[in-house]
Amino acid sequence: MPESQTQTVAEQTDALFDRYTLPKIALAVILVASLVGTWVTTTLNGTAALTLAVAKWAYFVALGILTGGYVWKHLFVRPGDLGTEAADYCAEMYDRFDRIAAGAIAVLAISGIVVFWRYLGAVGQTIGVFGYAALVAVWMVFAVITTHRNATIEHQFRSRVGLAALALALAVVIATAIIEVGMRGLDPVAVGVRILHLLAFAVWIGGAVWNIFVAVPTGQKRPTVRVVQAAGEQLERFRWAVRFIIPTLFLTGLYQAVDGLGTSVSLYLGSTVGLAVLAKVGFIGLLVVIFKLCPMWRACSPIEGVCELDDLSEGSTRRSESENSEPIEESAEVANDD
Repeated sequence: MPESQTQTVAEQTDALFDRYTLPKIALAVILVASLVGTWVTTTLNGTAALTLAVAKWAYFVALGILTGGYVWKHLFVRPGDLGTEAADYCAEMYDRFDRIAAGAIAVLAISGIVVFWRYLGAVGQTIGVFGYAALVAVWMVFAVITTHRNATIEHQFRSRVGLAALALALAVVIATAIIEVGMRGLDPVAVGVRILHLLAFAVWIGGAVWNIFVAVPTGQKRPTVRVVQAAGEQLERFRWAVRFIIPTLFLTGLYQAVDGLGTSVSLYLGSTVGLAVLAKVGFIGLLVVIFKLCPMWRACSPIEGVCELDDLSEGSTRRSESENSEPIEESAEVANDD
């Protein structure tokens, strides 16, 4: 390929990824919203210290990155992705996520000590608290093993260790929610709402981190038809999850706010905690706007062509396997001739 044409392809790819801004804004919004929400819950539980709120927020974020990452790794990636030219793409995504997961595990280990100490002081030396600590410890062992495991993509995908890490991550989210509510009394409805809230947060932030910091940079290096198809299908599965996550976060957050502060408008407008709750509601509203603006999906796609998966599928059936390995810009021309 001539140097000028290569340069043009690179410029087009860079321009595409420069457009990939709204998902980054959404991630920043949900991080800020979660920090505000964490401060609200710690305050309602009797401790308004910002340091504790930050430590718990770091714990929730690390927990979400790992849990949501495992969901993408073992559920959004499908067996068909490994039997095509996208197998190398998936393998590189796994390697990139493992580096992020290693950092998240370190953050979880440090912040988890602070969180456990807080739970111990609030709930006491109960079987539930020590059972939670044991569950986290076992999960971290599996998380370390699956993160540092040196195996082929076929052996990593839905391996026993990987699925155990995913199941234990979900169990830790549930146990965390139970203890969080237990600090103010174990109301079954409040427990269920808190579980849904934390699960939705974990799947969203973990999926967002994977999409932005794993799928996008990896796909940028491999803009082929097969990679586009695999990446687009994985992203669409995450989008369907987000369709349920947004209302879940809003409704469960609203319930928790009313459960903690009541329904008096003056209480929300006349207190710092109340204003923080209203700010979080505003953040979720902003996320809804971003979710609507992202599509016609073109501002959210990690690799050019994922918005025209049907066209790519038709085009790929008319091309040889060697042609499928050419850059997506050339393949897209064939799909756009119709």
